[in-house]
Amino acid sequence: MPLIDRLPGRGPTPPPSRLDGRTTVVCGGAGEVGEGIVAALLHAGARVAVPSRRSERLSALEQRLRKAGAPVERLVPVIGDLSAGDGPARRLAADVQRLAGPPDLVVAALGGWDAGPPLAELPIEEWERTVHDGLRSHQLAIHAFVPMLRDRPGAGYVMINGAAARYPVPGSGVVSTVAAGELMAAQVLAAEESGFGVQVEAYVLGPVGTRSREEAAPWMARAEQVGEVVAERAGRRLAAGGPAGPATVVEILTSSDLGRARDLPAGGVRGATAGRAGWVLWGLQTGGINRQVRRGTPPRG
Repeated sequence: MPLIDRLPGRGPTPPPSRLDGRTTVVCGGAGEVGEGIVAALLHAGARVAVPSRRSERLSALEQRLRKAGAPVERLVPVIGDLSAGDGPARRLAADVQRLAGPPDLVVAALGGWDAGPPLAELPIEEWERTVHDGLRSHQLAIHAFVPMLRDRPGAGYVMINGAAARYPVPGSGVVSTVAAGELMAAQVLAAEESGFGVQVEAYVLGPVGTRSREEAAPWMARAEQVGEVVAERAGRRLAAGGPAGPATVVEILTSSDLGRARDLPAGGVRGATAGRAGWVLWGLQTGGINRQVRRGTPPRG
């Protein structure tokens, strides 16, 4: 039974849509959140290609997934460097297609977290490096993989983002700025690609339970639960063959948002049900909100 069907207070749900025979790609699948998404897609029946620069990372990913009971026979490791530039990124995408087949779903779980001085004191070199690296990786993934999705009925491109895209975190201004740029990129991409039948979704996530957060708080969604939402939505869309529309913005700050995220219509924008309380919990978890709370109340979602 999927994890999202075992949430407290949730009644029976229809059987989840399957991805049997479908090819999916998870850029950043060897990372903490990406790993949970990979596991969920494998359990949903998909063939899952995971690119990485280092074979040892892919080997470690396969070992962890196998230990957790995931069907790793459908895992397709691909060696390549998505961040090395447009040429290497396109060659990587071609290798993915050769080894796993034409993709029906691409998930970009890219980027990381950083904290530092306030924006007014942040060295311009650090600003430029973070903005460049953060936005560049997503653009390279878009450039390499989105053309492969065009005119494949029901195909989707998913960008995994953090809540900093919508909610300010003192001390992480440059990361928040990059995240906001990624969110707008998803919305522009959706407007541009809807004519080609590619549905674009942007996930705005609060703190997520991962392998390094074994003691995750009960209110936090887990990475595999997020992956189950991605798999369910993709399975329904592929089964129906589209059509594509405006970007779907799915906000999951807490586990209470999972069910609604699963059922959000294409092109919808769903704010977290936790509202301000969810933002406070997220800020406390990241350790950045204490100063903001002293200065004033958090903004509305």
